[in-house]
Amino acid sequence: MLIILFILSCFIFLALIIFIFLTFFKITEIFFTDAPFIPTTNEIIDDIIENLKLTNKSVLYDLGCGDARILIRAVELKPNIRAVGVEVAYLPYLLAKFFTGKHKQIKILREDIFKTNISDATHIFLYLYPKAVNKLIENIKKQCKPGTLVISCDFEIESYKPTNIVDLKNKHSKLCQKLFIYNL
Repeated sequence: MLIILFILSCFIFLALIIFIFLTFFKITEIFFTDAPFIPTTNEIIDDIIENLKLTNKSVLYDLGCGDARILIRAVELKPNIRAVGVEVAYLPYLLAKFFTGKHKQIKILREDIFKTNISDATHIFLYLYPKAVNKLIENIKKQCKPGTLVISCDFEIESYKPTNIVDLKNKHSKLCQKLFIYNL
C-alpha cells in the first residue's frame, strides 16, 4: 500500500511540475513574442475605431488581436462589418474566442500573423513591436489590395510615410499614444 501511495505521489508531483512548466511557457509566450499581449485601454478604443473609418463593407483584421477588444468594439459600432482577429499565443486566443462568442461577424484564428491570409482585408490594425511591424508590412503589401487602410499603434512603419498621425493624448496609460495611418 505504501508503494502505491508513493508512486501516486510521484505521479501527482510530476504532473504538477509539468503543469507549472507549461503554464510558465504559455505566460512567457504572451510577453516575449512579436506581438505581446498588452491590452489597449478602453478609453482610446473608440478613437482607434473612428480613425479606421470603417464602412458596412469593411473587413477588419487585427493582427495580434489579444483578447479582441478592438474587434468587439468595432462590430458594436459597425455591426455590418466582418472582423478577423489573429492571435498565436494560446491564452489571449482563448480569451478572444470566449469574449467574441456572441459576435457572429468576428472570426478568431490561432495562426502566425506572418503566415495568415489577409488578402480580403480592407482595414488592418496593428499593435506590434517595431521589428514585427516592419517585417509584416511586406506581407501586407503583397496580399492586400491598393487602398487598404493600415493603422499601427505607437510604432511607425520604416519604409512608408504615414498619410496621417493621430495623437491620442492618452492620459490613462503611456501605451497607445499615437496612431500611424497608412493607405497602401
